[in-house]
Amino acid sequence: MRLALPRSLEPIVPSGPLEAGLYTALGPSLLPAWFLQALCPALAQGTRVFWIDAGNSFDAHGLSRTAQARGLDPRSILPRVNLARPFNVFQLQTMVRSKLPALWKGELVVLSDPLGPFYDEDLPSEEVSKALRGLLEGLRRVPAVWMLLAVIRKRPEGRQDVLQALARESKRLTLLEAHGQARHLRPIEKEGLDFSGEPGRKIMVRR
Repeated sequence: MRLALPRSLEPIVPSGPLEAGLYTALGPSLLPAWFLQALCPALAQGTRVFWIDAGNSFDAHGLSRTAQARGLDPRSILPRVNLARPFNVFQLQTMVRSKLPALWKGELVVLSDPLGPFYDEDLPSEEVSKALRGLLEGLRRVPAVWMLLAVIRKRPEGRQDVLQALARESKRLTLLEAHGQARHLRPIEKEGLDFSGEPGRKIMVRR
């Protein structure tokens, strides 16, 4: 399948129709709200989204304000977002691997802020690895355009493989930073970065 997204999202996705696969953006905590508001014109034109809110940060009020500012009716836009809210890595991988294949109808799939559940320090490493394998299996099982919004977080010791695995799975990986107005993001042109804030393996930013 191919899907076109608004030009306002070109910092993190190529222009024109997108091929199925995983597109990853890494950025500050405002990333999910910024992406949702940038998606507003597409939603107004009938685009539907399956939004997996792993970070419990879906900004319905921000989307409504953006719609109203554009002269659009939020009541016609919000129903085009199918919201699912897993509360831990086990629910997340079950949603992606087992439930989504039966629910998916060709729409864009947004995986919002999945690093938080994976970085839970109370989770044993073997459970994290098992859940990550299930998540990756689900990503490959559903031939959607996947948009992964990874909020950069301090990484607990021993969890470096999570973001590395998602990066390897991605067709495109972009790092974003806040710029100018508080709710605007722009890409950072860097080639070797460690997003944990600690010494460790590097992630290549591919654009």
